[in-house]
Order: sequence, then C-alpha cells, then structure tokens
Amino acid sequence: LEFRRVLFRSVLAHYRLGELSGITELEAGSRRAPKVRISGSEGEFLLKRRAARPELVERVVFNHGLQLHLEADGVPVARLVGTLRENRSMLILEEQVYELFEWVDGRRIVRAAPEVRNAGRILGRLHRSGERFEPPGESGVLGFHAARTVKHAFERVEPAIVRADPAVDRPALAAVIDRLHGALERARDEVEAGGWDSLPNQPIHGDWHPGNVLFTPGAGTERKPGIVRAVIDFDSSRREPRLVDLANGLLHFAMRSDRDRSPADWPISLSPSRMQAMVSGWREIVGPALPGEGSMLPALMIEALVAESVVPIARHGRFAAVPGHAFLEMVSRKAGWIAEHAPAISSLLDA
Repeated sequence: LEFRRVLFRSVLAHYRLGELSGITELEAGSRRAPKVRISGSEGEFLLKRRAARPELVERVVFNHGLQLHLEADGVPVARLVGTLRENRSMLILEEQVYELFEWVDGRRIVRAAPEVRNAGRILGRLHRSGERFEPPGESGVLGFHAARTVKHAFERVEPAIVRADPAVDRPALAAVIDRLHGALERARDEVEAGGWDSLPNQPIHGDWHPGNVLFTPGAGTERKPGIVRAVIDFDSSRREPRLVDLANGLLHFAMRSDRDRSPADWPISLSPSRMQAMVSGWREIVGPALPGEGSMLPALMIEALVAESVVPIARHGRFAAVPGHAFLEMVSRKAGWIAEHAPAISSLLDA
C-alpha cells in the first residue's frame, strides 16, 4: 500500500504513461527490488524500485549503460523508458531509485535443444556487443569465482540448517558439507590453474538462466522454436570473463527438472543435447573459444552450482521450501556428476 501511495503521489508523474487503467504488484525477483506492472493508454510498463544507496546507484548506472548499448546494437533487451523532462533512465526520488521498462509480452523457454540454441546465439550477440561497451565505472557486483561470500557461507551453513531443522542427522550433514567444500576448493584451484587471470574481462549479463530470457508467445516446437524477444534483469551485470555467463547458462539451461518432484530429488545429470545446443549457438556468434576456456568450464560450473546453493541456505537453513540437508546432498551429487563428465564438457569448447 505504501508503495502504491508513493507511485500515485509523485513517481508516475515523471513519465508519459497516459491514462492509467491498472497497477499490479509482481512477486518475481528480490523483495529488495519490488516491481509493479502498469497499464496505461500509452502502453504496458514494468516499474522497479530499490534503495538509492551510492553503491546501488553506481550499479544502476552500469546496468543501464550496458542495456542501452545493447539495445542500440540490436540485441533484444527490455527497453528502458526515460523520464518525461530530462529523458533519464533512472529516477531518484525520496531516497529511492526507480527504473521503468516497456513491458515485454513473452514466455519462458521450452527446454528443447532448438530454443536453447537460440538462447546461446543471443548470449553470443550480447558478448560480442559487450566487448565494444566501455562502462563509465564498475558495477560493484562480485562474481562467484573464489568469492568470499561463499567462503563465509560455508562457515554459517551448518548452524543455519540445524536451527531450521533441529532433528537433522548432524554427522551426515557435516559429511555432505565437507564433501561439497572439497569439491568447491578443487574447482576453484582448477579454474586458477586453467588460466583464469589471463582471460579478458568484459561486460557480461551476470545471471544467465532461463528465467531471464523471454521468447515469443505461443508454444515452441522442435521444428519451429521460439525466437528470443528480450533478455531481462541486468542487475548482476559486471565486468568479468565471458565464460562466467556460459558456465551459468550450461548449468541452468541443461538442468533436468520435474514439476512433480522436489528439487532435492531432481536427476543429478545435465542434458548433453542442451549443453551442446547452448555452446553451438554461442560459438556460432563468438567463434572459437579462447585458450583455456574449455578446461575451466566444468570447474566454473561447479563453483556456480555451489555458490547458488550454499549462500541462500546459510541465510535461511533451507533452499526455498526444501530442507537444507536434502538440497545439499543433491548439489553434492550433481557436482560429482559434472566433475566425472568434465572431459566431455570441456570438449564442447575445444572441438
């Protein structure tokens, strides 16, 4: 209610929206960045709000600069809407930052190889275009490779799970945490040994997963896959090796899921055909891999997997509704599968 009052009182007056017909609060994404869908006679829009702390304003400057560059270069992104008076891509008002986007009518990916290939092509276009973008500063967003946040999360994850589930099998919990920590350390060392410091840094998306790629509406099929309509959510964009996006993409676009089962019970394997499709589409645009990218790819995927699991569990003791212990067991098995199939995964880039 407070957010709506602020909207009506001052924020919306800074944009050309026409006569309003509806405002709908959206639950997607972080609670620290609430969003609403706005319907007006000038169209449909998405408004996002976050605190105007200096580091967040710097992040928005980086995010918007990259998005505007990509849009000008023909990469499909959700279009930013400028303010009415000064055509600024952000509005700072009452210690809050507001961002307005044109609403994108799109659907989530059909997890079949042709659409994954299309997503890979768009990632390649994003990377090729990003090479030519010179940001005015850094985004302040840190990546997951050798991240201190992950190290600190391992120090807190066991007590967090015990608090959430006092009846947990504590010896078994300690064992899986130890296995996962070992897998993370080995992966980190493999990335460093593979030549991480020699890879060029460039602007990347930073959170490349299926939820941030919208396809044309309508059911896609193997023969007639959908086309990417827009890449969204650049909140994690930053300067880092492009391999980060590819590793995260392989992990998520090739994930085997089952709506009728808990994520803790999902298959541990990744889809080889979807991994192949993602890499093929990406390489179609960027060309051959850089030296060392193939050897580092599986280990970087393991780092991404562990970071995205341990950090939220260390905060809440659970992963969404899944008990922390059960989820970490699944993550440990999946990390083992990636390590076991590392030569085949590396060969996707080395071929």
